[in-house]
Amino acid sequence: MKFKFERLGLLDYAEIELADLTLICGENNTGKTYATYAIYGFLRSWRQILHVVLESEIDDLLKENEKYQFNLEVMFSEKKLESYFSKMGEIYVAGLHRAFATDEALFNETKCRISLTQSFDLLSVEYQRQVKAGSSGKVIATITKEAESPILEVLVADAESLQRRFGGLSDFIVDAIADIVFSPYLPGFHISSAERTGSAIFRKELDIARTRMLNALHQMDSKELRRNPFLLFKEMDTGYPWPVEDNVDFVRQLEELDKRTGELARTHPEILKAFDDMLGGSYKVIKEQLVFQNKGADKRRFSMNESSSCIRALLDVSFYLRCKARAGEFFIIDEPELNLHPKNQRAFARIVARLVNAGVKVFITTHSDYLIKEINTLIMLNQKTMHSKKVQKDYKYEDDELLDSEKIRLYITDRVLRENPAGGRRIRVRTLTAANIYPDRGIEVPTFDETIELMNEIQGEILYGGEFSFGDEF
Repeated sequence: MKFKFERLGLLDYAEIELADLTLICGENNTGKTYATYAIYGFLRSWRQILHVVLESEIDDLLKENEKYQFNLEVMFSEKKLESYFSKMGEIYVAGLHRAFATDEALFNETKCRISLTQSFDLLSVEYQRQVKAGSSGKVIATITKEAESPILEVLVADAESLQRRFGGLSDFIVDAIADIVFSPYLPGFHISSAERTGSAIFRKELDIARTRMLNALHQMDSKELRRNPFLLFKEMDTGYPWPVEDNVDFVRQLEELDKRTGELARTHPEILKAFDDMLGGSYKVIKEQLVFQNKGADKRRFSMNESSSCIRALLDVSFYLRCKARAGEFFIIDEPELNLHPKNQRAFARIVARLVNAGVKVFITTHSDYLIKEINTLIMLNQKTMHSKKVQKDYKYEDDELLDSEKIRLYITDRVLRENPAGGRRIRVRTLTAANIYPDRGIEVPTFDETIELMNEIQGEILYGGEFSFGDEF
């Protein structure tokens, strides 16, 4: 899937193709967060947007079609599917400010176009869902699709349900289409925002929903609220950016999440072991108390307030990997290097590689040269020549840590010359430039290389640039 943005915050233009491993690098305040939040916002809201796009069309088809059958292959051919995604992008932009919890005017000129870079076979999908009426549990309709058939069929037991304004049958049909046709392109997701360290400390105090409700109640007139209680929800639709809000909500539920074991933890326990080895211990919930327990003889336990910044920074990542992660999902992590020693930045890069090879799609923003260099090492070792195999063995790299360069996309924030739409001289625009990635050399990242080379030049000048005399002071 590819996102194209125009006039998105600090970015004049950006084109991002999501790969198995997608990375964005660049200097501070150049647009990385805008791109990340915008993509996350779409992943979070696409189902609601799809209802806006499809409901009137489904309502019309229900009226015309006595058998309530939908040929999904005809409705969602490759060309038509592209059109639906394009419409979803247009609708999303109208509400983009909600994802950033900011003023609507900031994105008045923003454009978003979403296109597909791969196709999925919807024929193979089998689907069945019963639609029940409220607390009675009465089945009012059954929605089914058989494997290898393009037909989605709706068997209606209660015709009155078609007349309902709210919660009508069209809602459930759109949900079925979302699951069958769209979800293969837009799977589940989790984000670890850069604010995760603070969330780990103050997670019990951070009740965003309660705070927003209290603020809205304080600001609204009581008579107005009694006349239209739905206004309360409208007033509550402000606060924190969605990635931050969702991150806080996630860490507030860790004691409950601890009771679950996710698909990734069951199928790839070695990834969790590598993660705990990197930290030198593991997170535990003991008598409703969240602690970090060191490995070793003493096995000392520390609350989050007592733990190091590294332990707090990776709290939500650990619980996501252990309790929720599964193949096919998007895992977005903003600056994974936060509070990590270079040794652990390298170790985290190897964990990322294992996640990618286990089927989890990873999206990273980073300033870490160590992380990128380690990813380069994993790409180069994947050549599997006699020499690279020897290096792999000597430095104890596992096969599931090696990375295929074809599965990676890296983008660098940049300023480049483009044609001026108004004519005349070319103009310099802020954008994302795709990095060159080679199987034998890894990724070229000038934003890091230039800084390191300049530092080396300065130190070289200090050490060797002037003539030394005995009376010189150091």
